[in-house]
Amino acid sequence: MNDPVRFSVAGLVACLVLVMGCGNQETKSEDNTETPADSTVPSSSASDKPLIAVVRAADWMGSEWSEDAIKLGLRESDMEPGRDYQLKLTSAQGDLTALPNLIDAAVDAKAKVIVTLQDATLQVAVQRVKSIPIVFHLLADPFAAGAGKSDSDHLPNVTGVYSPGFGDPEQTRRVELIRRIVPRARHIGVLFSPQEALSVTFKDRLTKAARDAKMEVTAWPVTDVRDVGDMTRALCNYRVDAIEMFGNVAHAGFASLIRVANTCRIPVFSSSPFEVVKGAVASIFPEFNEGGVEAGKMIAKVLRGASPGSIPFYQVRKVKLAVNPSGVSKFGLKVPPDVVKQADTVVGDTAMRK
Repeated sequence: MNDPVRFSVAGLVACLVLVMGCGNQETKSEDNTETPADSTVPSSSASDKPLIAVVRAADWMGSEWSEDAIKLGLRESDMEPGRDYQLKLTSAQGDLTALPNLIDAAVDAKAKVIVTLQDATLQVAVQRVKSIPIVFHLLADPFAAGAGKSDSDHLPNVTGVYSPGFGDPEQTRRVELIRRIVPRARHIGVLFSPQEALSVTFKDRLTKAARDAKMEVTAWPVTDVRDVGDMTRALCNYRVDAIEMFGNVAHAGFASLIRVANTCRIPVFSSSPFEVVKGAVASIFPEFNEGGVEAGKMIAKVLRGASPGSIPFYQVRKVKLAVNPSGVSKFGLKVPPDVVKQADTVVGDTAMRK
């Protein structure tokens, strides 16, 4: 994208380098002020405007992909915060048992649109919300969450944006990327969230792709963010050569994961470029920046009276690559020059942006 107003992966790198986690906010109200985490009352200046309630399962996907991109899509539809809508963000922070309460709170607040970020959030919303419009974003499979049968045949109150398989439906590209950067790799460790069906599916697909490549997989389930460090250490004890993760719980515990993995001298791969900035060595990921803008445009249509059922789901097809040469060099490895050349973003001591 050449539009200088739109956020880019390079922009998220700059944001994360400076702030290290722009998107980690429990509760935020869109009237140019932040509200405390226990606040449910919008500011008086915006209280008469339609409420957009954004709910996410965990904070491992930064604001550049979510609320910032959504607000840009609304702005491109000539809708401004405070004047045309108010936006409130809440997060389960990896505790998926909190999602029903967050969705119910959005309903009780009389939200005009509920925006569900990540597959687990949509699954809960589909079960609990039957009439309020839902717009989803940052998803891999809305059909598995029960949102519909196809992009055009779906629930009447639901529409949104997704990327099949989170940019790699069969997980073959992730396995190949591990092999390119860690040539000696014969054993991949995986952390996954067993309570998330999609996390289990991705774990199974990566296991098959790895076996086809003559590699072994050891997968450990993690159900609580507080256990991520211990489960990572368990993978270390199995002498894995690289670690990948699937599911909101595993990603929500990334700080513990990368700390332990670095101690064990095991490179970590991720589906989030935000985690590459924080120490993972590489990421294959969808262009969800573009998707967030499209989601914002969908929300604008719904606020103006369109039925979500009349708006087809939007597939994000563009897939990008981020690499962190300095993150892998400490393990005595090197990102191959051709992989660096293919990367959309290169972070580290000699950061290069495209």
